[in-house]
Amino acid sequence: MKLQNLEAALNKRPFRPFEVPVNGKVILVRHPEQVFLAEQKTTAIIDTGDRIHILDVDHIRKITILRRSASSQKG
Repeated sequence: MKLQNLEAALNKRPFRPFEVPVNGKVILVRHPEQVFLAEQKTTAIIDTGDRIHILDVDHIRKITILRRSASSQKG
């Protein structure tokens, strides 16, 4: 995955939550404010509330954009 793809997902409006698979687990990003790109954008820091994940952006192989739920489409 390229840095530009991660940045595009973070900057999409309206924002769409996405998942980042890492070491057999999945990190859920519900809001763009959860992710901070540090050190010349080579490191991603993801705050999930109960944990802070520090990842090398080059090791993120993919992100999965989540579908909008039926309840969020109403209104």
